[in-house]
Amino acid sequence: MLKRMRSFLVVVMLLITATMSAQVTTASMSGKVTAQDEPIIGATITAIHEPSGTRYGTVTNVSGQFNLQGMRTGGPYKVEISYVGYQAAIYKGINLSLGDNYVLNVSLKESSELLDEIVVTATRNSNMKSDRAGAITNIGEAQIAMLPTVSRSMNDVMRLTPQSANTGNGFAVGGGNYRQSYVTVDGAAFSNTFGIGSNLPGGGSPISLDALEQIAVSVTPFDVRQSGFIGGAINAVTKSGTNDFYGTAYTFLNNENLKGNKVGDLELVREKSQYYTYGASLGGAIIKNKLFFFVNGEYEDNVTAGPASKARVNSTDDWGANTANINRPTVSDMNEIRNYFIDKYSYDPGRYQGYSIKTPAYKVVARLDWNINDNNKLNFRFTRAHSKDNSGPTSSTSPLYASDIYPGGTVDNISKGSGTVLSNGALYFENSRYFKEYNFTSYASEWNSKWLDGRLNNMTRMTYSFQDEPRSYNGAVDFPTVDILKDGAVYARIGPDIFSPGNLAQAKTFVATDEISYTTGIHNFLAGFQFEYNKATNGFQQAGNGFYVFNSWEGFKNNELPSAFAITHSNAADYSQFKAQMKTLQYSLYLQDQMNISDNFKLMAGIRFELPKYPSLKNNYNEDFAKYDFGGVSYSTDQVPSAKISVSPRVGFNWDITGERKFVLRGGTGIYVGRLPFVWLVSAVGNSNVGQYQYKYSDVNMATLKPHFQPSVSGVLNELYPNGRTTDIVAPIDPTIIDKDLKMPSTWKTSLAFDVKLPGDIDFSVEGIFNKDINPAVISNKVYKPSESTITFSPNDTRDVYTKYSDPSWVNGPKQNAFYIENGGHKAYYYSFTAQLAKSFDFGLYLSAAYTYSKAKSYNDGIGDQVTSSYKTNTYSVNGINDHEMGYGTYVTPNRVVASAGYRVEYAKKFASSLSLIYEGMNMGYAGGYGYSRYSYTFAGNIVGDGGANNLLYIPASREELNDWTFVEKTKNSVDGKYYDYKMDGQVYTADQQKDDFWAYINQDSYLKKHKGQYVERGGAIMPWHHQLDLKFMQDFYMNVGGKRHTLQFGVDIKNFLNLLNSDWGLYKTVNSSNLLAYDAYGEKGTGIGKGYTFQKSSGKRLTDTYTQYKNFNSTYSVQFSVRYIFH
Repeated sequence: MLKRMRSFLVVVMLLITATMSAQVTTASMSGKVTAQDEPIIGATITAIHEPSGTRYGTVTNVSGQFNLQGMRTGGPYKVEISYVGYQAAIYKGINLSLGDNYVLNVSLKESSELLDEIVVTATRNSNMKSDRAGAITNIGEAQIAMLPTVSRSMNDVMRLTPQSANTGNGFAVGGGNYRQSYVTVDGAAFSNTFGIGSNLPGGGSPISLDALEQIAVSVTPFDVRQSGFIGGAINAVTKSGTNDFYGTAYTFLNNENLKGNKVGDLELVREKSQYYTYGASLGGAIIKNKLFFFVNGEYEDNVTAGPASKARVNSTDDWGANTANINRPTVSDMNEIRNYFIDKYSYDPGRYQGYSIKTPAYKVVARLDWNINDNNKLNFRFTRAHSKDNSGPTSSTSPLYASDIYPGGTVDNISKGSGTVLSNGALYFENSRYFKEYNFTSYASEWNSKWLDGRLNNMTRMTYSFQDEPRSYNGAVDFPTVDILKDGAVYARIGPDIFSPGNLAQAKTFVATDEISYTTGIHNFLAGFQFEYNKATNGFQQAGNGFYVFNSWEGFKNNELPSAFAITHSNAADYSQFKAQMKTLQYSLYLQDQMNISDNFKLMAGIRFELPKYPSLKNNYNEDFAKYDFGGVSYSTDQVPSAKISVSPRVGFNWDITGERKFVLRGGTGIYVGRLPFVWLVSAVGNSNVGQYQYKYSDVNMATLKPHFQPSVSGVLNELYPNGRTTDIVAPIDPTIIDKDLKMPSTWKTSLAFDVKLPGDIDFSVEGIFNKDINPAVISNKVYKPSESTITFSPNDTRDVYTKYSDPSWVNGPKQNAFYIENGGHKAYYYSFTAQLAKSFDFGLYLSAAYTYSKAKSYNDGIGDQVTSSYKTNTYSVNGINDHEMGYGTYVTPNRVVASAGYRVEYAKKFASSLSLIYEGMNMGYAGGYGYSRYSYTFAGNIVGDGGANNLLYIPASREELNDWTFVEKTKNSVDGKYYDYKMDGQVYTADQQKDDFWAYINQDSYLKKHKGQYVERGGAIMPWHHQLDLKFMQDFYMNVGGKRHTLQFGVDIKNFLNLLNSDWGLYKTVNSSNLLAYDAYGEKGTGIGKGYTFQKSSGKRLTDTYTQYKNFNSTYSVQFSVRYIFH
């Protein structure tokens, strides 16, 4: 009865289906059994995972074919093929790769009583034993253990993928940016689904590497089970217990003294840091061959440095740039302020100098595997990771403008708007720092079953992932933020960072998947479905506890009114915090047939149907904003995309040209649907003004409500609204609008590869990949429109000028925006060409090397944690951003070489030594403190008036052309607004000197000199090569304990080993300045003096060279020591 019920449910699930991004957690094996070139029907295939005794079995069909699905990754496996009247064939030492199919073709011989079975030991796995069609990189347990890594993050492992690059924001692969890969562990989502930060949740390390058995990075997986990405599908599986009881305890040690502090002749100042990891793993059998367990736990004893800045001892002491981190405030003033808050408000704002912060972390993994019987296998896995980092307050003053609230002054010569809390004119107390917590919890369970002698297989999986990232801080949670000014600039900051109170980012993902496969004849049919439910929650309230700005310390003590004030609060009657939420659902069906067209040719063809659903935002309607007219079009804050089915056909092939697995041609083509970061989508709710309200003023004389200082947010609100508040929902300044026709970004991927087994057992591959993006997502600001006029900057440089739609009735006036998430055009693309070699030697040496050339054109880089910042971050353009001009993707490095060497040798029966090297050379450097493979030359500001990014330069065709450009010798002073001489080395920097220097710079720059007479391309300039060699060495000492071999292992990981050898090696380069020209379109009022170009200086000096050494710890080496004890 149960069997009939289960069969009925399987049929139902094939008809009612749902998925967004299927995952792969197992491996498979297939092949053909013949005798004298004829297929054997009914031969018995038995594969045994020797460490656990897990058995998989089937029989060959009428074509002699067999197919084993849902197999444990790794090995070694022993495979026995038997048939009456023939010698049994046994294959040993087979290891299976995640998501891959191992090809085992067998020719049996007639039996003889004098002959035993034939035993064959497999050699090291290579691509030649796989029938994969696309580009995939598999990294197994042994390789993970050998890889040099100081961060112990999955990103360090995944960099072995030739088509990848780890830029400043995280791991990017296969033409996608850091947000456009889909990561799973045991089938559960391990991507940074919410979208703030790097590509992985958990602060970039959601699971210990010691818990992982394999990682597979698939750039073009033509298997329809995999989706949800533009770049690549990254799947990993955790370790399982075996019949052999196994355990390990270990520690990794790293601190500031193990980091290089020299960049050439410059010595960097080391600040206190400590990263000590203590961990243990245990695995074994609860019931031999039946029930297994594996657990791993890690604790990190981490310490982060506090601020480097210090207060002056005396008011006559020097401070600022020419001192050793000495800032303007004095010790006596800071102590007085701290004691005042303690005595009057019982609030200790914390220390202000000379301290460090503890940031402990932990990770836990637990897994059970149950071989119910030969036909049913079940596993369950739990992971939990917690970490946090500590940061100083942001310099941003949003929702106020720094230029409005920090007027600057002439006493300390601090310019208007520059005297923020992070300037050298200020110090902050410890409670103004914040902890960004990274909590990540995941559950996964999978049931694999089979019927009909293994011809019918079913997999059912359920997973849950919870990304929980709140901010926290020391001190009372409801205390306001206070800036005390002196001479028009911040002198001291008390209370939490403006953006920390109530700051929360959460993403919950539940996935249910079922897949059924059936083998008959030359066909292996697959049908699957998956249901995915996502819920994102975002708590974000600028100045949520209240933000006070006081002109002086005396003014604060005398209870004067603040010169500026802001608060964001809920529209609820009790002012309880509003949290923006958005839910999405996804349904899909996928069907596939893998056909053995011949013994040498396999063809895979499949199709996916995906249907996203966005629940109504009926409580998010802002009536005031809906009335606004943007050129005959209105928008609503409750818009959501309509449900549209996307269709993704795919086909892949693998052709063993000679039938010897020595020459393989493979490839395919197909469509893949990606996803958008939830932080963008949920901002439609958070930025609508429906759930929360913001009150602010920058001029107390113009304010309607003028609160005195209150030491709690409840006191602030009670003073603002003594009789309660009548909700008045006005139009938001910066709403996020989602296009009703928005589709998830997708891409059409095609690849073709040729694998060759060269003489000497060398694996060689060449592979080409091409992506054509479909429906890429872009951010527009619908309030901007081209004006009817243009502006001419030079005879060959005329551009459109932009203006805003406006109406006198708009409550926000000229500050109104309308950020719009929509689909861009269809011109974006990516292609790469890869050549790689690999060779494994019998004496323990393994070598591999790959070179990849890549190019990508895109509409944006996908950067920005808020839609407002995404609109103008790296979206450099000639004209307005709303035109969405094409540019190069800075996340794709044009040239990359990755090479690895591993050697392990055991000797004297008591020892073993291992050495592993990873070389990574690619175009990579820094611009403005961020890592890129490419960069752009721009103006020092936006010159077309669309409120966006800096505009791209026009490069003069000749020095003579510059004679027609207007360069000026006076520039505007930001403190008093007057125009003064523009000087270099104490002398007026004349117009002719600027032209000469600009032209000289062009001719020394490799990009600019080749594009004279043209506009700069976004991302057109390529970073110089960066060479990095990482090293890992392990020394094992064997001991016999109770008849078992135990191991004591000492290890060292060195990142950037070349820099350890020489402080001039392994360094990054940074662009001295990418903002080459400034343009003042108006000049001095009445005279026009200062209207025109100025050639920009670099740190006050003449700009002559493109690059200089990047004087940062990212350029230097880092060493990590480890001790490990292993027992069986």
